[in-house]
Amino acid sequence: MREFIFTIDYERNVDPVMDVFIDHPEMHSRTIACNVTRDGMWRLERVAGPEAALEQLDDVYDDPVQCTECIGTRNCETDWTYEVIGSDPGVRTVYSYRSEAGDCHSIPRLAIDHVGRGVLVETERRGSRCEWRLLLCSDAGVDGLFEEMKAELREGLTVEFRQLSSPSYWVDEAVTLAELPPEQQAAVEAAVEHGYYRTPRDTSLTDLAETLDVSRSTLQYRLQRAEAWIVRSFVTRSMGPVQADEDVAEGGRLRIGRSGV
Repeated sequence: MREFIFTIDYERNVDPVMDVFIDHPEMHSRTIACNVTRDGMWRLERVAGPEAALEQLDDVYDDPVQCTECIGTRNCETDWTYEVIGSDPGVRTVYSYRSEAGDCHSIPRLAIDHVGRGVLVETERRGSRCEWRLLLCSDAGVDGLFEEMKAELREGLTVEFRQLSSPSYWVDEAVTLAELPPEQQAAVEAAVEHGYYRTPRDTSLTDLAETLDVSRSTLQYRLQRAEAWIVRSFVTRSMGPVQADEDVAEGGRLRIGRSGV
């Protein structure tokens, strides 16, 4: 298996979805699941940001828009299905489907055409940048995918190929309590179960310590250690595209851009 990571930077007014992220740099989205065939793409995406930005994104998707996974110059208006299936203040889980129409093909479709079936896809959007992560069965066909992406690239977009290597992100990125020491895991699970993290709290640290039959200081230490690990893991995962600026791809980076200025 191989991991192929690249980013696309967007100038303003070349993609209506990315314009929302450019206008709201605190906004962030991440693919939860994605299924791609030669006929279309189905995706679940978690989007977080100000309510005004989320409503602006709704307006973009409610109207026919250009394929936001396409980087070419062809007329890429396709049929969309877009539905919010989960919503909390500042966070939405969105289901979307788009068909592959005519000779305009999305990046995942191009990947399937060149490397074959079995491609797993994840994207992350922040500001003017969309990072793509593809998990491939092998290197076969990757050179052809590079070339077609370069040929397809329209003005206002810059592509940077970051990494082609053995998989790392897919196995290291998940945050799971199972990785905590057992006593820290038990402390966090009990704190959640008894409402310690609710606002207002349903229990105090002292009461929770009595429930677990440990001292208050011991419980506080375990929770602090666990919370620090959870936050570091979450931030490392969420800020991956920013930190990736310092990463070095195998054989160096290839940055290709066409400016509309």
